[in-house]
Amino acid sequence: MIPNNLNVGFIDRLVRGLLAIDLLALWLAGFLIGPPVTLALLIATYAAITGVLGSCFIYSLLGINTRQRTEP
Repeated sequence: MIPNNLNVGFIDRLVRGLLAIDLLALWLAGFLIGPPVTLALLIATYAAITGVLGSCFIYSLLGINTRQRTEP
């Protein structure tokens, strides 16, 4: 049984994790400087946290659910 607050599926979690890794890599490589750094790190942090937890507040507000439920 899947708790109701989990609304992020496996592929979505994978994409969020890759996004977080890519933004972190761009920052470490020096491609992101100045104000974009703050925005990119906030996005990377949010993507990583929601990917790990499997729950996205924005998805909840919009009524989106990418997690597949299997019926018993």
